[in-house]
Amino acid sequence: MTEPLPQTMKSLILQEPGRITLEDVPVPIPGHGEILIRVKAATTCGTDLKAFKRGHSQIPMPGGFGHEYSGVVVASGTGAKFKPGQSVMGVHSAPCGECYWCERGQENLCETIMSSKVLGSFAQYLLVPKRIVYKNVFEKPENIPFEIASLLEPYASVAQGILELKDVICDDASVLIIGPGAIGLLFVAALKEVGISNITVAGRNPDRLKVAEAFGAKTVLINEYQKEDRGFDIVIECTGQVEVWEKSIDYVRRGGTLMLFGGCAPGTKVTYDTKRVHYDQISILSPFHFGTQAVRQARIWILNSQTDLSLLISGERKLEEGATVFQDLDAGKGIKFVFRP
Repeated sequence: MTEPLPQTMKSLILQEPGRITLEDVPVPIPGHGEILIRVKAATTCGTDLKAFKRGHSQIPMPGGFGHEYSGVVVASGTGAKFKPGQSVMGVHSAPCGECYWCERGQENLCETIMSSKVLGSFAQYLLVPKRIVYKNVFEKPENIPFEIASLLEPYASVAQGILELKDVICDDASVLIIGPGAIGLLFVAALKEVGISNITVAGRNPDRLKVAEAFGAKTVLINEYQKEDRGFDIVIECTGQVEVWEKSIDYVRRGGTLMLFGGCAPGTKVTYDTKRVHYDQISILSPFHFGTQAVRQARIWILNSQTDLSLLISGERKLEEGATVFQDLDAGKGIKFVFRP
């Protein structure tokens, strides 16, 4: 028998860039096919940091904050896939399966995938809509800690990038990852999972570079790095900074692939030498979000990880420390923090 739910819960609200408040808000009631999760772990994300610093087109303000989560189902609507008491891991979106892009195998570009997403995992409870429950929520095995399970969403984004690289990935490929944040480090883990070992991570933060080394990558300080030999087969940009987007192409070999993964601020522009792009035949990719295949792949990687993903978790914080957490991340302190509401 489940305990009765409270009427209100604590939730972090992003009021405007730079201002987060902790509010009492109503506890949602799940409708048909929906589930209500008692959040056990909610990890911070680079997208959250962008929203905190400058706002984000996909994160309404004021509004619930956070989108990485895992937890225990405490209530479910009629016909729901999960029942109270089940531990689950999931992501915050799912494609419709019916639009132009979904029908062409580009679920990550589904025309309603963003408008139907769920936000607000930095709270005691999270309501997950039917569409997401059905397609992108899974039972969490007992041996996977909640904080590791909550990495499913960012790992799915990385898995989408790996899927986009499928035609150029091979065992002897050389890869440069620029930016040793959580996404860059997850790319190291993912590349290891698909059999690539020649991985270099470039960045400025020595603590994060140490984690890259622990994951099995070589590391360099980006301001000291000079292009070696012919360049890398694959370069993956993970900073979302315009100047790094432009510089990244310099490290790609002729006939190589540049993946621009980090999202820059809206309205910004980059410039490339057309001779370099055309005559050196550089392929440029820029994957967005993820489809169901990527989510399932990321889940498999988490369940059977060759990498100690716990190294991505820099510590636990209380919801009351919300603003401080993002100030620390902005200052380069830590990689990911976990809230346990």
